Amino acid sequence: MKPLSNAGRYAQRIFNVVVLVVLALSLALNFLLYRTVQNLSLADIDGVSYFEEQENLFDPAGCEDFFYDYDGSVVASQNGSVMSNWIPCSAGQQITRNGIATNVVCYFDADKNFLQRVDSYGFATITVPDDDAIAYVRMAVQVADNRMIVYGDKISDTAAGGDYYTIDELMISDQNMEEDPTIIESPDGTQWRIAVADDGSISAVDVTGTLSASELPDDFPQYTITGSSISDEDFLVSMRGTTSAGYNYIFVMTPEGNIRWYKQVPGYAYNFRKIEYADGTIRYAYQQYDEDVENTNGGITYTHIVLMDESFNVINDNIHPLAYGSITDSDYGCENHDYKILADDHYILTTVTLSMADNVPGYEGKQIPVVNAIVQEQKAEEVIMQWESMEHPELYEASVYNNDYASLVDNPDAPYTDYVHINSVTVDPESYDLLISCRSIGLMKLDRETGEILWMMGRGRNDIAGLEDEQIGLYQHDVRYLEDGSFTIFDNSGGVDNTSRVCRYWIDDETLTLENFEEFTTEYKSTSMGCAGLVDDETDTYLICYGGGVADFAFEERDFSTNTVNMQLEFDNGDTLYRIFRGTEYTPVESE
Repeated sequence: MKPLSNAGRYAQRIFNVVVLVVLALSLALNFLLYRTVQNLSLADIDGVSYFEEQENLFDPAGCEDFFYDYDGSVVASQNGSVMSNWIPCSAGQQITRNGIATNVVCYFDADKNFLQRVDSYGFATITVPDDDAIAYVRMAVQVADNRMIVYGDKISDTAAGGDYYTIDELMISDQNMEEDPTIIESPDGTQWRIAVADDGSISAVDVTGTLSASELPDDFPQYTITGSSISDEDFLVSMRGTTSAGYNYIFVMTPEGNIRWYKQVPGYAYNFRKIEYADGTIRYAYQQYDEDVENTNGGITYTHIVLMDESFNVINDNIHPLAYGSITDSDYGCENHDYKILADDHYILTTVTLSMADNVPGYEGKQIPVVNAIVQEQKAEEVIMQWESMEHPELYEASVYNNDYASLVDNPDAPYTDYVHINSVTVDPESYDLLISCRSIGLMKLDRETGEILWMMGRGRNDIAGLEDEQIGLYQHDVRYLEDGSFTIFDNSGGVDNTSRVCRYWIDDETLTLENFEEFTTEYKSTSMGCAGLVDDETDTYLICYGGGVADFAFEERDFSTNTVNMQLEFDNGDTLYRIFRGTEYTPVESE
């Protein structure tokens, strides 16, 4: 190839410079266009209107049946209109009224002295004159149920609630069909997820403070929500069972299924809950799996409790029973079924020891291996109450499950029999005594100070008068006190054809008499675990987790007044849950 001359080389340089300039200009233009697109606000788009949440200033009780004339004198009203109530205002402020617009608008000073009347024929929006003396306005209105007066140049739909946009024309194209629905932020910082349904209707959900799909781990549990809840309280979910990677998740989820927070935990966790103390302090807690309790015939796991502050910072990562009574290890584990946190240094814990009992009725003096159920209350690192099932021989006869003691005598290979099996504990809001739910016994009311069994309610022993056998739970789970002093259980097997149900009891503790009883039956059969929490008393709506035996969904919200399911959550892999918590839990604390 023939080399370029000097003139040719000069021309080539000029060409290269031009190409670089054009490329730079193109990149700059693209960047500017990109910036323009990224900074585009909905408020800048034709056909989009933004509405701030508004307060209705109109008060029909403050209206009066007259008008003000131009000199401030009172004259008869016209056309069915009246003077509105007194509305505070200031110079330059815009005020809008709906309905028929009338011409009488009057301004007053801070002492409600008349200043001027302004005619506003046919206009619904007025602008307060530029006069610093103006402090109030009254205007002619016709009283109606939907009458509104608001600050601003337009009236929003109060039924919509909060801030919102209206979009007269919306183009649906590929960019609207992302895996994550579009998130739009309103001027006050609220984030809205916009979704388009199959019929073209648009809905918006407040997702402020939640995580997008891209912010969640690839192996985060996938789930589907059907229907919608009547409550706006968040769910607190602890996944049961270890994944193939050796860990699982706890997380906070909104009713719409958006994730506010999550934590990856080794193995898995139980009973993740949000707690409020008597002084209003907010805490979160969960039970971290440690190891299974071997050589028993009950499903028991040793755990420790992790306590976090309102921002999910760990403040105590090893809450466990103290060495006391049958507990001889200074670092002993909780068992996995329940706990109560009353303050940062005040807990009610449950655990078990594997012990040899010599006080089983009919086998006195014989060594029988039993799972000794324990409830320990500790405060400021001191045990203030400890209850042990072995100290109450009447429980052996009250047990309806794992109670074949004859086969355990002189049998060194026999597993320790789980004849009590605590699965839930709650505090009476009036007496502050403990109500314990046990799979094998039923319900037990314990004196908080002495540990005395005040009464039992089970198929093996029932101390409550007026209570029929079929009203008593069978292998039931999860007892909870309600605000009126009644309590509920999730009854795994006591319903029709051994199906699960929710039972609610009103018990007179003085006379040990049943005052009222309600049952809400389901078509499902839960073999173990599960819970039921009241969502709405008027409609008998409960949040129910069926635990074991119902593998096609994790939990549901059921309206028993109509026997309809409001919402249901199903994990894609078919996982079920041990228990589900919602909202904030408060345990009554007796004032000192």
